[in-house]
Amino acid sequence: MTSPEGFTTRPATPADATAVADLVNAFERAHVEEPDTVDAEEVAGWWARLAPERDSRLYVAADGRLAGVATLSDRNQGKLDLDAYVLPEHAGRGLGGAMVDWLEQETAGRGLERAQTAALTADTAAGRLLYGRGYEAVRRFYRMAIDLDALPPAPEWPEGFEVSTFLPGDEAIVHAVTEKAFARHWGHEERDLEDWRQHTFEAPWWDASLVYLVREGDEVVAAAVNAVRFGGGWVGTIGTLEPWRGRGLGRALLLEAFGEFHRRGESRVSLAVDAGNETGATHLYESVGMRVVWQADVYEKRLQIA
Repeated sequence: MTSPEGFTTRPATPADATAVADLVNAFERAHVEEPDTVDAEEVAGWWARLAPERDSRLYVAADGRLAGVATLSDRNQGKLDLDAYVLPEHAGRGLGGAMVDWLEQETAGRGLERAQTAALTADTAAGRLLYGRGYEAVRRFYRMAIDLDALPPAPEWPEGFEVSTFLPGDEAIVHAVTEKAFARHWGHEERDLEDWRQHTFEAPWWDASLVYLVREGDEVVAAAVNAVRFGGGWVGTIGTLEPWRGRGLGRALLLEAFGEFHRRGESRVSLAVDAGNETGATHLYESVGMRVVWQADVYEKRLQIA
């Protein structure tokens, strides 16, 4: 794999996780006014599904410091996705173009039709690069956050519904409800129960006391998986089954989580959301006081496969 002048390239190893976390944090702080924070443990979790020799590239400067990192994922059928970061001091030296070259070469080499990546809207240089290479913006995502300066309002649960925290044995139902709630969402990657066991229930950040199930009678109709991640409270997934939407369960789940995070001393809670979400999730989050802290655009290009 050819590298830009002044850089060498190699696959990532577990020992690189701390340096990669530092690079990602530096990148976010250069582009985002209210950045999140990742650590080595989080990076290791991202890499858990990868085959590092094939799916990762580190770009190392002449002084031996890490200058860029890129990983590939082909979980979406017919599509290869690039996740890439460049240390701000090395911007404009060809690393972004090299990463896009790698994405397209691997997309074609794996017999896939579409190359995909995302870029922060604030990273205008990345947007120009992708447009210049024939990519089109196909979706926008937000990171939203709220500062818990005071104890938030208590949730109001509709009559007939009860909330409880996760208990051993609830794995299958949390998996089933969440997958069904998100089944029609754009870009959703269905994960089987074993994948959830490996990458959610056994993840270092998993905290059963921050996972909520909502029941009507004996039936679980909504669930939320929360955790302390990225430097604060994190709402990982929150979903209500379609027949029970519009009854205030999502709002109540958010306020339940906010209250618990506040009691634990977490002053900020954030989440990621598809800006085009058909369920109106963005409006729900705004209604409880959350605000957009950054935007990212998903870009896609259909390749001509010989």
